[in-house]
Amino acid sequence: MKFKTIKIATSITFICLMSSNAAAEQSNTQEKTNEVIGLSSGVLIGSALAGPLGGMVAGIFGVLIAEDINSDKKLEAANDLLQQKDQQLFVMQQNFEQAKERTMMQIASMDNALEQSVPKIESNIQFKTASYVLENHYKSQLDLIAQTLQNNPKLRVSLSGFADKRGDSTFNQALSEQRALSVKHYLIKKGIKEEQVITYSFGESSLVSAGEYFEDDFFDRRVMLRISDDPTEMTAANQ
Repeated sequence: MKFKTIKIATSITFICLMSSNAAAEQSNTQEKTNEVIGLSSGVLIGSALAGPLGGMVAGIFGVLIAEDINSDKKLEAANDLLQQKDQQLFVMQQNFEQAKERTMMQIASMDNALEQSVPKIESNIQFKTASYVLENHYKSQLDLIAQTLQNNPKLRVSLSGFADKRGDSTFNQALSEQRALSVKHYLIKKGIKEEQVITYSFGESSLVSAGEYFEDDFFDRRVMLRISDDPTEMTAANQ
C-alpha cells in the first residue's frame, strides 16, 4: 500500500514537473526548476513518511524552500549590479574631478594671459582755471580706469598734477597737487586700494603749450594718468 502511494505521488510530481516546464518562460527557467525540484522532493519525502497528505504538505514546504533559494540568487544578482553601478559612479566622479581641474587650470592660464596683455594706459583729465574740481564728463572715463585696476590688483596708476603759467608759482604748485588728489579720492571711492595710486605735482614747471594764447593754457591745467605694473617705470616717466 505504501509503495502504491509513493508511486501515485511520484506520478503527480512528474505531471507537475511537465506542466511547470511547459508554462515557464525562458527568463524564469532556473527559478521554476528550483520550485519544481523543491515540490518534487517535498512530495516524495512527505509521501514516504506520512502518506499523500504529508506529501502535499511537504511539497508546499519544498516550494517555499525553492522560493528562498530564488530570493537569495536575486539578492546576490542585485548586489552584483549595485557594485557595478558603484564602480561606474566612482569612474564618473574621477572623470568629473579631472575635467574640473583642467578647467580651473585653463581659467588661471587665461587670467594670467589677460594680466600680461593689459596695455599701458595714458590719459589726461582737464580742469578749469584755478580749480581742482573734477568735472562730471570725466567721471565715466575714470570709472573704466577704476574697473581695470580692480580687475588687476598688480597694476598701479600714477597721477601727475599740472597748472598753467598764470598766477603765483607757489599757488600753482599747491593747485597741481590738489588736482592730483581730487582724481585719487575719486578712484578710491570707486574701490581702488590706496597703495595702487601714486600722486605727483609739478605746478607750472612742465608746460605743454606755447603760451601765446590763453586758450592754450587749457592743456596745462591737467592731471595726467599712467597705468602700469612697474612703479619704477611710472616714476621715471614723470620725472
